[in-house]
Amino acid sequence: MVQSTFTKQKRELAKALSWIEQIRAQEVRIVTRDAKGNVLTETRESYVDESPEAIARRVLGAVVHVVGEHGARQQANSKNRGRFVWEGVSADLTVPQLRALQEAFEVLANLVHRLPRRNPKLISNMDIDGKPAFAHAPVEQIKNKVKYVPFEEADSTRIRTYEEYTEVVESTTQKIEVDHGIQIAVIEKLKEMVGDLKTAIQVAIDDANSKGQESDPVLDRVIEEIRLKLEGQLPR
Repeated sequence: MVQSTFTKQKRELAKALSWIEQIRAQEVRIVTRDAKGNVLTETRESYVDESPEAIARRVLGAVVHVVGEHGARQQANSKNRGRFVWEGVSADLTVPQLRALQEAFEVLANLVHRLPRRNPKLISNMDIDGKPAFAHAPVEQIKNKVKYVPFEEADSTRIRTYEEYTEVVESTTQKIEVDHGIQIAVIEKLKEMVGDLKTAIQVAIDDANSKGQESDPVLDRVIEEIRLKLEGQLPR
């Protein structure tokens, strides 16, 4: 098997960071309806291409892939290992494996700190795709309508008309704010978990020099379980 280069692994992590930059919390939709309430057009002033949790799962998947390749490349360079313990995940890992986890940690910490918080000021009155949303009152677009009314002159048999103006609702436009934020308690829990992960990695590195060696499948299992633990906190 051809081993992935360190430069390629760095590039993959940089790509994951670029995905994190795409995370957005809210979108605003403008809905225009006709007089009968039928939707004519729907546009977005601001939009969310992917939900924060979808991007988070994609980033987590990229991290698992890169860590696996990094561990395979580094396994022959070290014989010492340290005990890694975090959230019920435990293993004896080599220093290169732990360094791979450190690089993954930087991406995970960035992800957790970029996850948007749910807006406590938004009092939802509807749901859009399972997300809380606030629909503002529709704004009516009024059109003047002219009606020609016939009338007969008193001293003549001629029939004339006069213009009678009325206002009719031609369409309505409605602004809808959609909150893609995640509950604050969930984000705080994820931050705490990531902070503990950093400590666990450093403790294992400090313990590594006097220990033996483990195979790469262990690193693969650990990063996969880390992903599952973090992903398990995200909304479904």
